[in-house]
Amino acid sequence: MKTMIRKKKKTKSSGYSDESFIGLEPDWKGSEKWNAEQYYRERARTPYWYSYYYKSKDYIPWVVDWMKANDYTKEDIKSYKAAEDWRTKSTLAGYVRALTKGMPENHDGLTEYFKTLPGITATHMSDASVSVRKELEIIIEAGSKIKAEKKEEQEIVSTKYKPSIQQLLFNKSLEMSDEIEDFIEQFDGSASMLTKFDPQRMLLIVGAKPNHAKIIASIYKPQFDDFSELVNPPSTKKMNETEKDLHEQLKEGYSHLSKDAIKNQFKMYKTIMDACDNIVLKGKVTRKPRKKKIISAEKQVKNFKYLDHHSETKSISVNPADLVGANIAIVYNSKTRKLGVYHASNVDPMGLKREGSGLSVKGTTIQGFDEEKSVCKTLRKPIEQLATFKKVAKRSLNKEFDAINSVEVKMNGRFNAHSLIIKVF
Repeated sequence: MKTMIRKKKKTKSSGYSDESFIGLEPDWKGSEKWNAEQYYRERARTPYWYSYYYKSKDYIPWVVDWMKANDYTKEDIKSYKAAEDWRTKSTLAGYVRALTKGMPENHDGLTEYFKTLPGITATHMSDASVSVRKELEIIIEAGSKIKAEKKEEQEIVSTKYKPSIQQLLFNKSLEMSDEIEDFIEQFDGSASMLTKFDPQRMLLIVGAKPNHAKIIASIYKPQFDDFSELVNPPSTKKMNETEKDLHEQLKEGYSHLSKDAIKNQFKMYKTIMDACDNIVLKGKVTRKPRKKKIISAEKQVKNFKYLDHHSETKSISVNPADLVGANIAIVYNSKTRKLGVYHASNVDPMGLKREGSGLSVKGTTIQGFDEEKSVCKTLRKPIEQLATFKKVAKRSLNKEFDAINSVEVKMNGRFNAHSLIIKVF
C-alpha cells in the first residue's frame, strides 16, 4: 500500500483548522469492534473528507492500485485510465482508500440502527467493495469506448497518404524545371532563339541542388538520347532487325523537322543535360566533408582488456580512459615482467585534446604511438623498480628508463589481462 501524502490543508479566516469541522482522515483501526452507529457515521463521512482535501486526478492512482490488488485485468485498468478523470467520484475513491486502510465491508447491526433514525427509509447498505465494483464497471465501459474511438482515429491517420521523401523531391524538381519546360514548348527550332536559353541560370535562381539536377536530367534524358541518335546515327550493319526497325521509327517520328531543327533540338537538350551536370559537379566541390564523429574516451575503452591490480607488486592500474589523448603511457606486463613506455607519434604538448593527437584505443590495442621510440625492457626486480616508475616525473622518465640494464624490445600496442597501466602523462 502506498503511503498517502496529505496536501496542505486550507484554514478558515477564524483561525480554526479544517479538522475542527470535518475531523481527521477516517481511521479504521479497531473498527471491527465498533457499533453500527460508529461504523455508519465514519463510512458516511469518508467520501466527504476525501472530496474536501483532494481532486479527481488524485483519486486515479488509489483506484488503480486497488484494481491491481483485486484481480482486474490489464485491459480493465487501461480502460479505466482512458476514461475522463471526473468520472471517478469521491464515493468510489473514498471507499477504495478506506478499504485499503482496513474499513470493514459492512456492519451487521445497520438494519436495526436504521430503524431508530427518523426519516430514513433505507434498511441496509451495500458492501463497500460491491459499490466500488458497480461504479468501476460504468467507468470501464466508458473508457473502453474512448479507447476504441482513439484507435479508430489512429488507424485513419496511419492510413492517410503521406508522400515519400523521394516523391516530394521529384515534385519539387518538376516545379523547378517549369521555366525550362516553358522554353521547350515555345522553341521554334531556330539557332537565334537558342542563344537566349540558359538552363543553368534558371535552375540556380530557383535554388536547385544536385539531387534536383539529377532528377531533372533523368526527365529530359530520353529526348536527348533520341536527338543524339538522329544527329549521330549509329551503323545499321551491326543492328539486328528489331534495332533497325526502332531506328527507322525514330527517323520517321521526327521526319517533319529539318536537319537544322534536329541539330538545334539536340543542342537544346544537351544544354539542359550539361547544366544539370554542372550543378551536380558544383555540389560535390562545395559540399563540406562530413565531420568525423568524436568517440568518447569511455566508449573507446569499453572492451579494453587490462589488469586492474597486481597484488605481488602492489600495483594498481590507472583508469584506461586516461590513455586516450595521453602523450606517454608507462605499462607493465605482470607475466613477462616487461616494463614499456608508449610515446605518442603526434604529441599534444598543451594538453588541448586536439583531434588526432596523443594515444588512442581501439578494441584491446593502443594506437597512435611512435613505433621507434615505444619500447619495453625486462625488469629484474619488479617490486623495487615499479615503485620508482609509479612516482617518476615526466622530465626524469627517460633517465630512469635508460638506467634499466636490459635489452630494448619494440612494442606492438596489444594489451591483455596481464597488462597494467602504471602511469600516463
